[in-house]
Amino acid sequence: MRRSRVRRIAWAAVLCVLGGLWSTAGAQTQTAQEADSLAKLLFGNEKTEEQAAVLFQRGQDDFAAGEEFLKEAGKMRASGEDTTMKSRGGVLGLIGQAMGDTTKSSKEQDTRKRASAAFKDAAKNFERALAKQPEMKEVQLWLVATYDRLEEWDKSLPLYREILNERQGEDNLWFSYGYAAFNAKQFDKAVTGFDQAMRIRELVTGSADSIPNSYRLYLAEAYVRTYQDGNALNMFTLAQAHATPEDSAEIQKTIDWINWDSGGIAAAEYRDAGFAAENAEDWNAAREAYLGGIASSRTLKARDFLTWRLALVTYNHGNKTEGIQRLSEVVTRLAAECPQDYLESYGRMLFAYGQELTANGDRRGALEYYLNSTKVKWEGQGGGFVAIAQIAANDLTQSIEQAERALAYPLTPEQRKAAYEVLVSAYRSKGKWDEMKKYQALLGEMQ
Repeated sequence: MRRSRVRRIAWAAVLCVLGGLWSTAGAQTQTAQEADSLAKLLFGNEKTEEQAAVLFQRGQDDFAAGEEFLKEAGKMRASGEDTTMKSRGGVLGLIGQAMGDTTKSSKEQDTRKRASAAFKDAAKNFERALAKQPEMKEVQLWLVATYDRLEEWDKSLPLYREILNERQGEDNLWFSYGYAAFNAKQFDKAVTGFDQAMRIRELVTGSADSIPNSYRLYLAEAYVRTYQDGNALNMFTLAQAHATPEDSAEIQKTIDWINWDSGGIAAAEYRDAGFAAENAEDWNAAREAYLGGIASSRTLKARDFLTWRLALVTYNHGNKTEGIQRLSEVVTRLAAECPQDYLESYGRMLFAYGQELTANGDRRGALEYYLNSTKVKWEGQGGGFVAIAQIAANDLTQSIEQAERALAYPLTPEQRKAAYEVLVSAYRSKGKWDEMKKYQALLGEMQ
């Protein structure tokens, strides 16, 4: 071993220097013992060092095998062979892909399992080598890289700190430390790591342009995770200026995401959590997410949006009248500035609940909801007039008035037919034959 040979040469040199001090046989014996003790302190036990070197080499071989398996799995993904990749939009998607956040095929998963087994063997060999020879600092670098491959962040983080105590001027190590902290969800430490990586890179090279854009992106995302919206926006904007056109568009999506609530990251997270819960049909979780977003939102616009979503979930999967009341407050306050989506939802709620009350025999209660639905500008507005006309069948004047008002709005075929039937019946009762025949003819055209 080259290292053992160097150690023996150094040991011989030490003995040679000390040998010049020998003057008597007794002195020679004492000095030899001191030299041996000093050499062991400096270089360790020769046998132990050789054992450590063997373990180190085994670890390197295992690591190389793991890397080969990862390359094989990577080729499957790059070619699209036997795999399906799903990535999110925005810079979160870019970072997610870098972290391997994708859907893998069974074949690819098997290959990655083989890689993991090789890395576990490598870690054991490196750990044993360090236990025998702690001064082999190179082993630390291999071991921490192995922990990273295994995603054992709780092990790599303290080891990075130990390494950085002696190698503080290496930006790539600071970045790796930040990456490990990010994955361990220790985002404050991630900010420190990525920020230090950028500072050192610029200090060493004398140019901010030399900083890899991945440093900026990861630091920006770490700022997001620590709810530092101002710093996150500044860093994403800086990263965007150094990005390719394609990546710039993805970064813009994340900038827009942060700005959704004027930098209120928590509200945007609650919104997304609500969407995810709805997709999973976990209505209680969706409700809690939207309530959390409402409580943490900075802007009235975001609060109104979250209230709209909460009202929909509450109406469809909880208390209908509570859902209607929540949305009513938003619609009433916004008045003419109310978004059409809110109006459509509110109108549908009112009309549908009126139908439910009608089916349950509560025509008086239904009348209130139908009447309110006619005051909302939504695509089914005319249906409320038809329903009122049917309820008011015994009041011929009201029945005719409501049915004819309904005809001024877009109606479904069923609603139009119902309006004609109300008018034919009411005009017949009034003895107004011409009007009756007019609507009777229109009704006949629909048969």
